Amino acid sequence: MCSNEWITATGYNVRVVIPQFGSLIMDTIETGTFLERVPFARTGNGRNPILVINGGQGFMMAPGRKRMSKDVRRLKRLLPNDRSFVLVGYDPCPVTLTVEGLADDVADIIDRHLGGRADVVGISYGDVVASHLAVRSPEKIDRLVLIASAHRFSTEGKRRLRRQIELVESGAMKGLLKEFTSMFRNPWLNRVVGLRVCIGGNRMLQRFGKPEVIVRYLEAMLRSELPGADALPFDTRTLIIGGSRDQFFAEAIVEAVSRNCGVRVIVLEGETHMAPVERATTIKRSIASFLSHGGKHGSSGSLQTTRNLKGSGS
Repeated sequence: MCSNEWITATGYNVRVVIPQFGSLIMDTIETGTFLERVPFARTGNGRNPILVINGGQGFMMAPGRKRMSKDVRRLKRLLPNDRSFVLVGYDPCPVTLTVEGLADDVADIIDRHLGGRADVVGISYGDVVASHLAVRSPEKIDRLVLIASAHRFSTEGKRRLRRQIELVESGAMKGLLKEFTSMFRNPWLNRVVGLRVCIGGNRMLQRFGKPEVIVRYLEAMLRSELPGADALPFDTRTLIIGGSRDQFFAEAIVEAVSRNCGVRVIVLEGETHMAPVERATTIKRSIASFLSHGGKHGSSGSLQTTRNLKGSGS
């Protein structure tokens, strides 16, 4: 039996109140489930919230209010300050599992809870789901933002996915953690992560989801190639932003601009899959500008290369 600590009502459950230092405004994070099985967390009370599809931690870690609230606080560093957003995760006990099905769930959530149309942001593995949503239900998307990802995994990304599957299936969960100790551009951050895994790895593993569920999600991602690769579902309402050395998506990020008239691609030179951590300020500024201008940046595609700036998070 799969237990689920989330509420299954159609409304929201106020769970956490986070003070914003230097401000008298108190933000609430509301948590619950959509479709009685998909965990969500919402922050802000503004109209037309952004719909955010979570990355791989959304299915690797056991779902819960504390986990989702932590992810919301992390995403606040990347999204515009003046926009509320709803973060959706992954069914912890899926009956059937395909990326196409995940995209259809997101379309259903937009229909039922967001008025039928929304700005959609995907991050990491969540971008793959967002890309399928753009193929299957383009009428649900106002503007699409893909962070540290693209429409498909690179050759290296697929190799890493297969390696992750092998580690989980063999029970080498500590080895899975070690896979993430060399992901940063900054070697000092890699050392910090490595030290955390060495000291607290067993404690981290207690927060992981069921291995068999993790494998099913990873396998679904591995099978997630879009049909018609020469006609990708992006246009002038699409922003893709990621690192030139992204270990999972680098070649696909550049491919997107060469194949799609109008899509805007920002390549962060020298950055890796951890660009959302190391270049949070740049990404936040780019997304805010894109969304505030309605995604209109001309009739032809654009490729912008941004050099590293000194200091973390710039």
